[in-house]
Amino acid sequence: MTKTVEEPAVDKLNHVQSGGVHKEAKKPRVKQAKYAMLLGYQGKKYYGMQLQKDLPTIESKLLEAMEKAGWITAAQREKPFDFFFQRAARTDRAVSAARQMCGMQLPRDDEKYKVDGPGILNNLLPNDIRVFGMKRTINFFHPQKQCDYRTYSYTCPTFVFAKPTELTNAAFRISKETLAEVNDILSIYKGTHNFFNYTAKRAYDDMSSNRYIVSFECKEPFLFRDEFRKEDVEFIQIVVKGQSFVLHQIRKMVGMVITVVRELHLKSAIQRSFEGQRMDIPMAPGLGLLLERTHYDSYDKKHSKDHEPLTDWGEIIEKEVERTKFELITKDMLETELLSQGMLKWLADLVHHDFSSNPEAEEPEKKTFVTMAAACANKALKEQEATSSEAPEASEGAPEGAPEVACAPEAAAPELAAAPEKPQIEEEEKVAAAGSS
Repeated sequence: MTKTVEEPAVDKLNHVQSGGVHKEAKKPRVKQAKYAMLLGYQGKKYYGMQLQKDLPTIESKLLEAMEKAGWITAAQREKPFDFFFQRAARTDRAVSAARQMCGMQLPRDDEKYKVDGPGILNNLLPNDIRVFGMKRTINFFHPQKQCDYRTYSYTCPTFVFAKPTELTNAAFRISKETLAEVNDILSIYKGTHNFFNYTAKRAYDDMSSNRYIVSFECKEPFLFRDEFRKEDVEFIQIVVKGQSFVLHQIRKMVGMVITVVRELHLKSAIQRSFEGQRMDIPMAPGLGLLLERTHYDSYDKKHSKDHEPLTDWGEIIEKEVERTKFELITKDMLETELLSQGMLKWLADLVHHDFSSNPEAEEPEKKTFVTMAAACANKALKEQEATSSEAPEASEGAPEGAPEVACAPEAAAPELAAAPEKPQIEEEEKVAAAGSS
């Protein structure tokens, strides 16, 4: 006979027990608030500001430190938008910042973040990333959208502005006349212009290429000691303030100004660069570029009664920013330039730069020594054909479809006056390809 064992009835629905409904305890609600964070960093070891998968960036190190401090969860670290993390500017690879601004939503604790926050994070961050301060903001604060202007600086040796009759070396000292000329050329960029030629993959009719520049000027030169070569080198700082900038815009503007001052191109070319024809503008090295400050004048004025200003962080923090800026960024920038001689190498290639490009292309085509030499030969043959009626067939030796370029004096050497034979071009391409590998 089978024995039946009756189990006590359990009503799992709604956890009904003794005629009542048992409710699970709710987690206490944590009040959230929006905060602004002021930080600076030396960017040469990082692939820019913004988070990138499997690459070291400023944000990846900052989010890692915030997780270790217990401010955010691992999930928020992977998806920072979940706690409304934003930045004022996306600095490029190897570009540094003296005053970068970030915004984020955290559990509300004003005193903790303002008083202890910078110290907590700095103990967890690498030495080349420093947090200067944190402030409570309005709930809808956005560091990028509410930023009125951004100020960048570009520092380089003054010999980049040497004339053709002057030597490009450490002994160069810029004259007052050349300094005035540089500032005059920089002033052309002030106002609203179409900068499609100063970035990549943007068409002339793309309205996002229109940017407004408030000021653009070259400061007084200063000397910095090259301890390795035991000599003083003169440097100069170019400062630009604008609403916002497209990718590579500042470095290309600096590159264009250097080209004009060194008399490798006409001053009028700057105005033409804002028009519809595609130009290949040289881009200055990234080492000297620095995000100096983000401006929140409108925000400060509108919320002055309830919140602290974000443009000026007070005398104590501003002094610490300036000290850290020189020790962490500027000093290393100058020493690296003197050690690597990066600007001298860039200037050596600048004389061969070809400004022309296919106007139908999204971005300027890449050119090699071989294609430039062939183009120079083609141009020389066309000029010879126009002046000499005795050799009408001279153009037959030019490679078909070779682009016309403005040849630098060094490029128009006698040995390039005649077009090379096709086998010779192929041989040079093989040599060039072997060298690039």
